[in-house]
Amino acid sequence: MTAMGNTGSGNTGSGNTELGKTGSGNTGSGNTGGGPGRGERGRWSGRRLKGAALLLAGALLCAVGGLIVVTGTGLSKPAGMRVETFGRIACHDTRAEKGQTVWHCFGETGAQQRANEAERERVARESLRVHVDGMPASARIERTRITFADHDGRDDPETITATQVFDGGRWYAHSGQLVVYGMIPLLAGVGAAAWGVYRVREAAGARGR
Repeated sequence: MTAMGNTGSGNTGSGNTELGKTGSGNTGSGNTGGGPGRGERGRWSGRRLKGAALLLAGALLCAVGGLIVVTGTGLSKPAGMRVETFGRIACHDTRAEKGQTVWHCFGETGAQQRANEAERERVARESLRVHVDGMPASARIERTRITFADHDGRDDPETITATQVFDGGRWYAHSGQLVVYGMIPLLAGVGAAAWGVYRVREAAGARGR
């Protein structure tokens, strides 16, 4: 006799094979995404920001260096800056003895020379009446300080042409040494800007890949 109970469906039940062992969580979609990962996007953004910062810093250096070069070469008048020629130069600076750029010289514009002459004449006239009116007030002599003036180390120059960058600010002589000082930040700015452009393009290329 063959009993039907020996081959019951319970021996090969579906409970013996668990579906949980091959769950979909082991192959998540985040690990095989089509776009760049979060870390890659962060690196790309960092390179782009560094490149933009270099580009901005280079532009600022170029602006400062260009302003100094324009001031030193005498091309500042077309740019709207005030330019004057000074006479009666007196350089009271120990650098003048070495024949190089002098940091502090004093001079008079044409208007200042006329005003100073009038003051001296006033003092001379009033001195003739000192026995009546007393001692006259001292002459008010106006002079202008000039920076970065070229000097031969022997005699003060007869005239100096200088530029006033800002209204009421210091006067800078047209000097070759000043141009050299301006070329330093100008060239550094060009290099920084070029490197910044390269970094930005490099970051854009990395993102495109």
